[in-house]
Amino acid sequence: MRVFFNPVLKKLSDKNTYYNTLIIRRLFLVAFFMTTIGLVVCTKMVELALIKDKNFRLSSNFVSKKNDAFRGEIKDRHGRILASNIFKYKLKAYPKLINNPEKTAEILSKEIEGINKKRIVKQISNRAKYEVVILRNITAKKAKYLNSLGMPGLEFFPSIKRFYPHGNLMSHLIGHTNNSLNGVNGIEKTFDEKLSSGEDVTLSMDVRVQHAIREELFKDFEIFKSKTAATILIDIKTNEIISMVSLPDFNPNFSINPKSNSYRNTATLNLYEMGSTFKVFTIAAAFEHSEINLSSNFDASKPLRVSSKYLIKDYHPENRVLSTKEVFLKSSNIGASLIGLKIGRDNLKRFYNSLGLFDYSSINIREKAKPKYPNIWGDVETATLSYGHGISITPMHLVEAASLIFGNFKNETVKLELQKTYKGNKDSLLRSATKDKLLKLMEQNVLYGTGKKAFVEGYRIGGKTATAEKIDFEKGGYNKKKLVSSFLSIFPINNPKFICLVLFDEPSLKEFTNENDGATGGKTAAKTTANIIRRIAPILGIEIQNNIKDLIVERKKGINFASY
Repeated sequence: MRVFFNPVLKKLSDKNTYYNTLIIRRLFLVAFFMTTIGLVVCTKMVELALIKDKNFRLSSNFVSKKNDAFRGEIKDRHGRILASNIFKYKLKAYPKLINNPEKTAEILSKEIEGINKKRIVKQISNRAKYEVVILRNITAKKAKYLNSLGMPGLEFFPSIKRFYPHGNLMSHLIGHTNNSLNGVNGIEKTFDEKLSSGEDVTLSMDVRVQHAIREELFKDFEIFKSKTAATILIDIKTNEIISMVSLPDFNPNFSINPKSNSYRNTATLNLYEMGSTFKVFTIAAAFEHSEINLSSNFDASKPLRVSSKYLIKDYHPENRVLSTKEVFLKSSNIGASLIGLKIGRDNLKRFYNSLGLFDYSSINIREKAKPKYPNIWGDVETATLSYGHGISITPMHLVEAASLIFGNFKNETVKLELQKTYKGNKDSLLRSATKDKLLKLMEQNVLYGTGKKAFVEGYRIGGKTATAEKIDFEKGGYNKKKLVSSFLSIFPINNPKFICLVLFDEPSLKEFTNENDGATGGKTAAKTTANIIRRIAPILGIEIQNNIKDLIVERKKGINFASY
């Protein structure tokens, strides 16, 4: 017992207990700090994970929204799709994973028409490349089939491509996009911002009318072996473009060569001396700014000399005094020159300017040209410009000017978008009396003048022919073998609503070999106009009615009178 209660041993026992307790306390303290640090680390990890997940979801939503906002569709006035989006696939190859490039290229060349086998072999044999795109614009059906063949080292990736369901039909006006779906030209360029944000664009165009016009124009384009051709149809009540065709054209669904002639929009870019259609403008100016009337007389009995070097002749000379009406119906250059000189340089220049003939067309597309005209106007320029020589404009300029002549607008741009609302505008450029006189002249020209081939049974049509010789830049002067033939029409005459221009650049007729004699506007463009109106009048809702010709009773003595 004495040993147990030995004080020395007791002191040793208390000392061990003390150290043990100290160690335990230190362990608890370390464990506490470690637990605290662990909790902080875990909390931070969870917080970072949540932030990353939130950012990922935000990024995913952004990508999703960006992908959902496909480029907007382009539609015609009746909602028919002219441009849309489709999924196509591109084929990527990973050269390092392809053991037999020749065999892979052989299979692809058999399955895909027109593929360049040598190019494919070269691309997929280049092991220095990690990946290469070997094909684009593959349909989903074809991509699925090729994928099922199990060729190693190939992978398909979906992409969005712009699709034009009507191909060539509206290529020049609609335009196209690049591989990044950005508008390059035409409507695609004009409304690029709106379309890129996913909004649709509805045009004033009518695809049914466009189809009929292009078909008729293309027929004669080939028959006349014309260099280019163009047609524009505009509604003068609203100034909306209903149709615009330019030949040759292109298919925007395929690769496009900007240097190709078919890529150029004849209707808005090509500059021509329009010839006798300018007589409409000159006579309009005469009625508005002078005392000239329909019965005023002009001496066309011989060529008109306006300078020591310049002599004006008629294509088919009458060699007699002509009234204003006859100047128009016979398309006399001499008579038009005398009218222009009587109006005066300043009046004629101001009137042409009011028609927009000295500036860019108002059409809202990038592909357009500025007219070329003399900087200095003397008597020669005043005389020649009166019948459309010496000034070069685009077909679009001519249609715009005609719409100002016959419409109810003084200052108005042509419209490419469908007008949802329309407010009548009575601020006309011309007096009603002047327009009435011009409309009568236009109709009589189709019935009895140079525009007879534009006559269509059941429809009242007015029009003016034009035949202009092209400038010979090599020899100087004009080339009689190269003509620009056109016909400007307005219909129906009793309630004018539509203006149509048909133009052929360098047409020819088989039965005429004498320097293209006969390939005039009256024998080419007027004929095409008749075929076009015959096709589109029912589509446009124009009712068949009696022609003025049906109301005329021929008498033996040569006197005509109207029967009512």
